[in-house]
Amino acid sequence: MAGISRKKTKNGIKYTITYRDIFGKQHTSGLYDTIREAKEKLSIFNKHNLQNKNITIGEIFSLYFQRAEQNYAENTLINYKMYYARYFKKFENVKYIKFSSLAAQELISEIEKDSSYVALICFKFSKSAFNYAKKHDLIDNNYFEKVERPKLPIANINHLDQSQLIQVLQTCKKNYPRYYALLFTLIGTGLRIGELLALEKEDLNLVGRYIQIDKQYTNGKLKLKTKTDKSNRKVYLFNSLIDVLEEHIKTIPDEVKLLFPNSKGKYLHLPNLRRRVWEPLLKDCGITYRVRIHDLRGSFTDLSLAEGLSIKFTQNQLGHAKSETTLNVYARNNIDMVNRATERIGNVFARKCENFVRMPKNEAKNKIIQFPQNRRSI
Repeated sequence: MAGISRKKTKNGIKYTITYRDIFGKQHTSGLYDTIREAKEKLSIFNKHNLQNKNITIGEIFSLYFQRAEQNYAENTLINYKMYYARYFKKFENVKYIKFSSLAAQELISEIEKDSSYVALICFKFSKSAFNYAKKHDLIDNNYFEKVERPKLPIANINHLDQSQLIQVLQTCKKNYPRYYALLFTLIGTGLRIGELLALEKEDLNLVGRYIQIDKQYTNGKLKLKTKTDKSNRKVYLFNSLIDVLEEHIKTIPDEVKLLFPNSKGKYLHLPNLRRRVWEPLLKDCGITYRVRIHDLRGSFTDLSLAEGLSIKFTQNQLGHAKSETTLNVYARNNIDMVNRATERIGNVFARKCENFVRMPKNEAKNKIIQFPQNRRSI
């Protein structure tokens, strides 16, 4: 049961609610001016008896979101809570024992009518929330395990092929030289834009020929952790990119720690970079269809695989936990891959089968082939 406690503050006596979560851990919440205000909120914190799995759907998600605050990026958690408020709120006070896999299926199917993408997100975090409760023996079954996974339509993602990437770099060097090293690094490494904007000069190891990735700058905030644990990595550099970065560092004042600062030595603002540089640059190159800065990660993936590089190398550069993500989400079968693949297959047949499909020139004369006569009379 939750209770009300008095607390002495600089502004006088306040009241706070003390309660225990379903794991038995004690918490305090809020500062109220009067005991009446605290009593009005008290019922929210009174937990149900869980001995008979009498937990509510709202309590399951509340516990999961507490855990998610420590493990997920801020934007991810904001989206999860937004979708929960929009679609799951009506089930908040429904007890787990009154819920069912059929109700879970109907909920996800209803969301899918609005958006397959949102339905997939809701499916994933709902399944995770129930798994978390099941792991701690708060529920017996995860109803979302029986729900059909929403199917996404084929995304309209536009990557740039090798010739387009070179054209973009050449045009950038001519028209936007200040951003040439930044763009070359994005294209040549597959970094996330947030990882690149957070880079400091000390993250660049020219001797080891790599960049250390351990933070990100997103939504105007520096996060001292990467998107996932696997994203904390070394991203390796090739010689020409190292040369470009060495020259680039010479243009940065010593007192500025960032590798790609704005004109005032502060973090670059992504919307400004997109509006003032990226979009005009694509227009200068004659690329009229939509290509996001993030799509350069896919372009890097295509380029790496088209050149026959190891999928494990590409996976590491991108910071993916699973190679399936690299192959199924980022890779596209572009013209560079097709040309190289068909050429190599053609070479195999040319080498191995030439003697069987081609007749040598000195034997190319027509010959009459004599068949033995059948001696048996008809």
